[in-house]
Amino acid sequence: MQVISSGCHEILECPLDWFSHNAHCYRFQMHPQRTYEEAVKTCEGYGAALVSVNTLEENNFITQRLKDIDFIRSIWYTSGTLQDGSVRWNGDGTLSTAGSVLLSNIAHTDPNLRFIVYRYSENLFTYLLTKSGGDERFSFICEIKKTELNRIVQDERDFTYGSNITDPLKVERGPRFTVLPSNIVLTTRSYLPSIECIATGNPQPKYQWQRKRPTMDVEILTSNNAYTISNGKLTFDSTRLNETRDAGEYYCVASNKFGSVRSEPSRVSFGRLAQFPVVAPGPVNVALYQGTYLQCNPPSYKPNLKYQWMKENSFLLPVLNKHFFVSIGGNLYFSEVQTSDAAMYHCIVTLAALPGDTMATDQPPTETSMGMPLRVAGESASNYPAQIHTDFPAVFPRTPLLGMDVVIECLAYGRSPLDYSWIREGNKDIPKKAYTEDYNRVLVIPNIQFGDEGTYTCNVKGRSNTDQKSLLLTIDAKPYFLYPLRDLVVDEESHVTLRCDALGKPRPTFSWYKNSQPLVPVAGEIEIVSNVLTILRAQVGKHGGMYECTATNTHGTAITSAQVKVLSLRPTFIKYPLPTTLLAAESGNLTIPCQPEAAPAPEITWVKNGAQMSLSFTNGNQNGVQMLLNGYLKIVGVSLGDGGFYTCHAKNIHGDAQTTTNVIVSKGVYMAPIPREYHVDRNGTVFIQCQASYDASNLDLVYVWKFNGELIDFGRDTLLRKGTSGGLNGLFINYADYFHAGLYECIAQTTITQTSVATNVIVRGPPGMPGFVYRVKGSETPHSVTLKWTRAPDHGSQVQFYYIEAQTILNTTWRLMSKVSEMQTLLPGPNEADKRQFIVSGLIPYNNYRFRVYASNAYLDPGEISRPTEEIHIPGAKPIMAPTNVGGGGGSVGVLTITWKMLSKELQSGPNVVYYVYWRRSRNGETNLEFQSKRLLVSNKLLIQSNRTDGTYGTYTVPLPSDDLYYLPFDVMVGVGNYFGRGPNSSIETIYSSEGIPLARPVNVNGYEINSTALWVTWDPMDNTREKAKGVIKGYRITINIEIVDDDTNEISFKKVVTSYYHGQMSGNQVIGLEPNTDYWVTVEMFNSAGLSNPSERQRLSTCLGAPILYPEFVTISSHGPDSVYVEWRGVSTGLYEETLWGYKMRYWLQGDNIRTANDTITGKETQGVIYGIQRGYVYSLRVLGFSKGGDGKMSPTKYFTLGGLVPVDRTISEIRAAGTKDRASLLIVCVCILYSCVFT
Repeated sequence: MQVISSGCHEILECPLDWFSHNAHCYRFQMHPQRTYEEAVKTCEGYGAALVSVNTLEENNFITQRLKDIDFIRSIWYTSGTLQDGSVRWNGDGTLSTAGSVLLSNIAHTDPNLRFIVYRYSENLFTYLLTKSGGDERFSFICEIKKTELNRIVQDERDFTYGSNITDPLKVERGPRFTVLPSNIVLTTRSYLPSIECIATGNPQPKYQWQRKRPTMDVEILTSNNAYTISNGKLTFDSTRLNETRDAGEYYCVASNKFGSVRSEPSRVSFGRLAQFPVVAPGPVNVALYQGTYLQCNPPSYKPNLKYQWMKENSFLLPVLNKHFFVSIGGNLYFSEVQTSDAAMYHCIVTLAALPGDTMATDQPPTETSMGMPLRVAGESASNYPAQIHTDFPAVFPRTPLLGMDVVIECLAYGRSPLDYSWIREGNKDIPKKAYTEDYNRVLVIPNIQFGDEGTYTCNVKGRSNTDQKSLLLTIDAKPYFLYPLRDLVVDEESHVTLRCDALGKPRPTFSWYKNSQPLVPVAGEIEIVSNVLTILRAQVGKHGGMYECTATNTHGTAITSAQVKVLSLRPTFIKYPLPTTLLAAESGNLTIPCQPEAAPAPEITWVKNGAQMSLSFTNGNQNGVQMLLNGYLKIVGVSLGDGGFYTCHAKNIHGDAQTTTNVIVSKGVYMAPIPREYHVDRNGTVFIQCQASYDASNLDLVYVWKFNGELIDFGRDTLLRKGTSGGLNGLFINYADYFHAGLYECIAQTTITQTSVATNVIVRGPPGMPGFVYRVKGSETPHSVTLKWTRAPDHGSQVQFYYIEAQTILNTTWRLMSKVSEMQTLLPGPNEADKRQFIVSGLIPYNNYRFRVYASNAYLDPGEISRPTEEIHIPGAKPIMAPTNVGGGGGSVGVLTITWKMLSKELQSGPNVVYYVYWRRSRNGETNLEFQSKRLLVSNKLLIQSNRTDGTYGTYTVPLPSDDLYYLPFDVMVGVGNYFGRGPNSSIETIYSSEGIPLARPVNVNGYEINSTALWVTWDPMDNTREKAKGVIKGYRITINIEIVDDDTNEISFKKVVTSYYHGQMSGNQVIGLEPNTDYWVTVEMFNSAGLSNPSERQRLSTCLGAPILYPEFVTISSHGPDSVYVEWRGVSTGLYEETLWGYKMRYWLQGDNIRTANDTITGKETQGVIYGIQRGYVYSLRVLGFSKGGDGKMSPTKYFTLGGLVPVDRTISEIRAAGTKDRASLLIVCVCILYSCVFT
């Protein structure tokens, strides 16, 4: 907004970053993306609102603009939300009804999707209004009326204002932090721990460290025996650490002559870990195959712990032991206890920092508990069902915060195998970024957002049952800013508003600081209302300085800062003087700019040849000499008499200034001069002016633009467009990127001549691409390589960090290997000033790697990624990883089957891979037996390989020397080696040899009829012992036969009609699908993984007579009460082959739902009844049936009713549909059917 004089002449044209359409301005915010709530607040921060799409013309403008600027086809928020089938545009409060053509692509199905967005259609090649949730981060569109542009906080003045400096990076300015100190935890093992801050500014800021005392007063620190302060780094003397003195909140203060800013608090705390008690814990006794857990009961500690467990002298690795589970909370769980689990266990705790904090040591304190004996009792293998432990599901951290990696654990007791799966309730999918670990027992949600909240259910499927439990996941958030405070250059006596927009959960409270000191309201001068600070009349020397807003809740504090510069400046043309001479074409147009810098805004007048001109403000479309709203002078239809000396005179309360040019009128085409350089931030907008004066009555003139000598194709690059700003023609560069930087030339062409002007555009932002990344020859080791590259262009902001990523030819996913500061990559010597170098470690031997590098600076976005290196071969070495997922068991009779996940080619570390398989008998934890072993080359035919979803598995089958070795525990482990030597062995896992064919068979088979088509078959419970079951009972098979007598020979044979398998231990189950009034012969067999036992003796069982064949007729429904209806029908009779009637069932359900959701109201043999619990406004379906010992009979045809009674529906001409929600049936079609019936009957 530019004020021309003390009157209010406003420029009603859209600012540079906004697009104009009719009476509105639109801002298309591609990045950073926001949730719906954040987008609303961001637009409000501009003084605007999320867009409201009211007309088809407006929709066409928006979709065309999106197609021009959005090459990646993003999703864009509008202000629209669904309300009762219509769309409420919250930006302007209008309503679009469901019949609007704009909303034709919006389906009213999922109630969770109620926010209206623009989404690109690949089929229609345009953007359509569709639905989405509001928790996802999308781009968004802001809108404001041109008449309300004064609400946009859009002061384009920067700190160069009033000076002769044009580059904002070279002007003096206040301090701003680029690196903030982190929270650290000190221990007695910390060596020279430090906290550090880095700030930019001109002059270079000086640093001071402050500590908040427990009494809440602030102590200023200086270098002494306990601390060393060097620039922004505070280092503690590790030999003099003192918790009483050193613990607390530390603040870094950066200052220069413009003021000071204080960092967010850095919490320095001391970690403590006491010793475990020396008293040995008592034994834990548990039955064989029952689930249990061991409590760690750690000693006192601060602030956090990580847990590990040891069995005897070996670490437990749950990933290799399916029935073990070590919770982040510390307990060791056994889903089922095996005989090999009987041992002494030790809990190992390691001091750790809280999420987001840093341990100031690489060797934190560790303690190991006394041994905890686990005793396993019993020999029978009971079949325990799957049952989720009461501790689960459990979420870690206990209070998840926005942006954290969240872990949800689930653990069930029960016999293996246990299959885990996760769902999210409410028709919501598990977030796509989530993944599972530890046999699906752990669900990890990285970088959690509010849209990831919800109810998560863990499902566990065991041998004979399933179990599930749910967890409501909610997250909190440390305060965060949607956009930081912006520097302001304001006039003296002006009204200044600073708005601090922060979100957090719980809602944050706000405090304000000036020059790192608390700021309080001053009557008539400074007002503070929560997050809004207002300076009523800004004064030079009093209100200028560094302002900070702090947002605080229970989870921490966030700070944003800005410099306010109050100007009291007499007008000056030092930066934009008029040229000595301006050439104008006779009969052409001429615009003379007047761009004084002054505070307050000056009054502008024009003088020609020493005489003041009497001018009126116009929009520039009138003939003759006129003054534009921005103070420029425009002459339309230049004549010879318009030549002369023109002076722009600017005056405010502090003085005046003027600039003069000589306008010479002649025939021809003349260009107005333009600045030599334009500066723009990446993704910003810049306008390059280009104004020609020519005889419009005799000449046709066109503007042609070139970029770096090549003609610009505006149809190809839609981010470039011709337009006008401030009454001048020119070129807009929207969403400027680095490839837009360069030389722009504007050529004014007529049929007889041409002239041109040129300027250079400089784009600033995140660093550019590091150049030519390569290895230092001969630096390769089996685990590291030295990389070298040319420093990245900083694009106006100093590089702070380099990020090195790597991929192998066997795993093409780019993985971050190192994040290093610019200082760590510098090389000595002037010849290497533009080179950077770093040793990348942690590599896997015998792989071909490619690396790439990118940089970061003070801008939020990372820099451009370099081109990958050529393939770099890393020398081989012995394997560094052991085989995983060691297990096995089962198989054919008389063998021990051992399986493991083989190393992927990436992890093999060398050629000629060989596996070493070890096994030995396990006897109640005794390990005095020697391992037997087998060396297996990958090519060995005894090594059976199979592909699974998580990799390639190897299987080796050991023949057992005796038939008596069925289903016995064996200790197994697998090692790996290659050409360079042997690598590590896996941990020891206990598996069982294969089972034998069962010898025992079920006895005392009996049973009874359930109804006319089902029987319940029983038998004596069987001992689930190794000896009786030859392993573990897996289940039972029930076979149903019918007797067939040969009419000629009277020989009896049996025909199998039903065979049913039932998994788990039991002594009875049902068989369905039989015929009524039929005799059957039943046998039962037990089975394990090896096969079936011998069948039991045959037992004769019979089904009942049939259920009622007839169905009730003449069903009528009438109103009965406030929540009930009365139903009558004609009853049924039963025949010779039907069981005696017991009564009737009135089966009813909501129309549109599945009949399986129906409820039954049962009566005796009466032929009427009352159904209670009917809700008003719903349509129900009803069918009546008779039932007996033979089961449910046939049902009457479906009748429809409401609380008012029967609804007549002719199904041949109508249907009832659900609308509104999935749980409520619409009465609309029903009413139409009633009307139709009334008219035509």
